[in-house]
Amino acid sequence: MNLSKAQWRTLFVVWLTYGAFYLCRVNIGPARVEIERTFAIDPLEMGLVLGSLKIGYAIGQLVNGQLAERLGPKRILLAGIFGSVSACLLFASAGKLVAALPSIAGPVNAVVHVVSPSAALGPAAALLLVIWFANGLFQAGGWPPTVKIMASWFSPAQRGRMMGVLGTSYQLGSALTIAASGALVAFAGNDYRAAFILPAVVLGGVGVHAHLRMRERPERGEAPSIDELTSAAAAAPEAGAAKASIRETLLVTFTNPRIWVLALALFGLDIVRYGFLDWAPGHLKKLHGSGVLLAGLKVAVFPLAGGLGALASGWMTDRWFQSRRAPVIAVTMGMVGVLTLAFDRVAPLGAGPTVACLALIGFFLYGAQILLVGTAAQDFAKRGTTAAAAGFVDFMGYMGAFGGDVVTGWLLKNRDFHAAIVFWASAALAAALLSALLWRARPEPANP
Repeated sequence: MNLSKAQWRTLFVVWLTYGAFYLCRVNIGPARVEIERTFAIDPLEMGLVLGSLKIGYAIGQLVNGQLAERLGPKRILLAGIFGSVSACLLFASAGKLVAALPSIAGPVNAVVHVVSPSAALGPAAALLLVIWFANGLFQAGGWPPTVKIMASWFSPAQRGRMMGVLGTSYQLGSALTIAASGALVAFAGNDYRAAFILPAVVLGGVGVHAHLRMRERPERGEAPSIDELTSAAAAAPEAGAAKASIRETLLVTFTNPRIWVLALALFGLDIVRYGFLDWAPGHLKKLHGSGVLLAGLKVAVFPLAGGLGALASGWMTDRWFQSRRAPVIAVTMGMVGVLTLAFDRVAPLGAGPTVACLALIGFFLYGAQILLVGTAAQDFAKRGTTAAAAGFVDFMGYMGAFGGDVVTGWLLKNRDFHAAIVFWASAALAAALLSALLWRARPEPANP
């Protein structure tokens, strides 16, 4: 890749920073069974706790996408990092906090009953839900600013490959976090708190590094591949105009039909993605009779293989499809649907077949995911709304993840894991059909 030294530096800083966000997001999956045991929470209650992060994240995506356009991406990103660190430390302290806040269940249940009338959260589950919801709000400070910074540093011709490289950050971050969280819980005598304290400390350190090293946009000569585009934009009549208002940015984003197709496709994709991240570790622990460490290691291959998928999909769209993303998204999501159905039959066969199937699902799923939420969101955003477009697409994805967690929790409580698998596979196939609507669509002109 023909990048300047400054572009390589920026790519590394952004890669490290965004990947580290997942230290305080997917750490809950390997600890789920121990959290349920510690606080006597049933699967539906746990599904609502898991889903609360997705609701917080979805709301935060809309808000932070706008704030990143108005206040600058770096400021929003750093606020997200240190807020998430605080939320994780509070989650680890929930056992002590719940004794001081027993009345929290009342108002929380009043809100929860809108989504699930049959749910009745106790004080512990209600407190965990509030903390994890707040974590979702802060976690949402990561992606829109990241997309904004990447759009400022790399040209459309580089976009597929660069976003593919960036995608490996959170897939590797997810894999390491799942494996490390399982190990921490196991070595701490099945104490769930271990999965929250050390990841929070590490994320805080990465936040300090980002504060010192990250720059929002290049100076002239630092990114030769976009200097010409920047000059053309500066010469345009609207270059001197004031930034669009939040209302105008929202209007441009919400009336963009291509962005809606991406958003709805990601809605389905994230049902499957967080189905495996949140629920598969506990399922495999029970199915294979293994400890939390081994179950976490098995599921870690899911995002780890996804890193290869992200690299491959970005390269393919730039090399063979003239920057058209939809064909690759549609085919890979179709494969995810088929392989998810296969997982239900493969998992009882043992660790080897399970890991192989999870790796294939992760490869195809994350290959589509980075294109939907990052590359194509930049492609189809109108000028000056890249962060807002990425925020809206990710908002819809996490609404899907929230709904997926609640429905999965209900299915596990009232049906079985097979029913959950069919639900996940259906969501993947629907995402494939939606993305195929953009089969011939090409990127809009460059627009940081």
